[in-house]
Amino acid sequence: MDYGKIMTRAFETTRKYRALWLFGILLALFGGGSGGNFNFGNLPSGGGGRDRDWGDLPTMPAVSSETWQLVTILIGALVCFFLVWLLLSIILRFVSRAALIGLVQELEANESQPTVKRGFSIGVERFWKLLGIALVIHIPLAVISLGLILLAALPLLAALVPLVNAGRTAPRELVGIVVAGGVGSLALICCVALFLALVGLIIHPFYEFIVRVCVIKKSGVMDSIREGYRIVRSNLGNIAVLYILAIGIGIGFGLLMIPIALILIVIPAAAGLLVYLLANSVTSAVVAGVVLGVPMLLILLFISGLYCVFQSAYWTEGYLAVTTGKSEG
Repeated sequence: MDYGKIMTRAFETTRKYRALWLFGILLALFGGGSGGNFNFGNLPSGGGGRDRDWGDLPTMPAVSSETWQLVTILIGALVCFFLVWLLLSIILRFVSRAALIGLVQELEANESQPTVKRGFSIGVERFWKLLGIALVIHIPLAVISLGLILLAALPLLAALVPLVNAGRTAPRELVGIVVAGGVGSLALICCVALFLALVGLIIHPFYEFIVRVCVIKKSGVMDSIREGYRIVRSNLGNIAVLYILAIGIGIGFGLLMIPIALILIVIPAAAGLLVYLLANSVTSAVVAGVVLGVPMLLILLFISGLYCVFQSAYWTEGYLAVTTGKSEG
């Protein structure tokens, strides 16, 4: 297999066919979910001090019904926005993935010019199959991951039981047991995280070939999974090299993006600081930072979109090389 030809062709496809850029940008915007971690501070306690006269504490000001209505409306709007965003992310993620795969395959097979209309047609046609593949693969993984995390937390949970039963009169030995249980659970959770990361690395090339079987061969969910697994197993050496090169390209791209991202972040930050020093106004500084920050974010999104196009084209070219003998050295 000519790996250099695969990379070159993927790069040329990304550079030349602008219809692919839209789907790459959509995939960069919606392709990855980032969960927010919400940390709540500990509630203050009055242990160790004298009892307080709670009657002397200031009472909370009364909140008008109009304020509660406004808060309720804002919360409802945020929930609706989140649900719409989640729905769009699911739809556009799989539509864009299928579009990139199908357009590159048709380009190589028929030399047909990629178009946005054709891309959406392919994406809509294969949406439910790709969604089914994702559910079949990721739901069991999610259940297993949750089970492993719960098992890793057992030492801490087991240590907490006697401490809770002891109440305020818990001896220091129990506190030490809880600390030891927490350390043990933390170590186990780290091991689970490493294990799950390794599983993700192993599954990734299988998944890339499975979705390409689904889009290119128009196979069903289970047929795509079986055929994709068979192809990877039958060509393990070539695909392993292809995967290692993909990882290396990803690392190189990440390192390249560090200074670019820093520059794009520093520009609006410096502009906001300069406006603040000249106008002595926080509002003006924030407005200046946002006005310059939005184009910088769009530039980052555009670059990420191009990389998504390259990644998809790279794996599609690799799939075609393995299954049709194209790009053979």
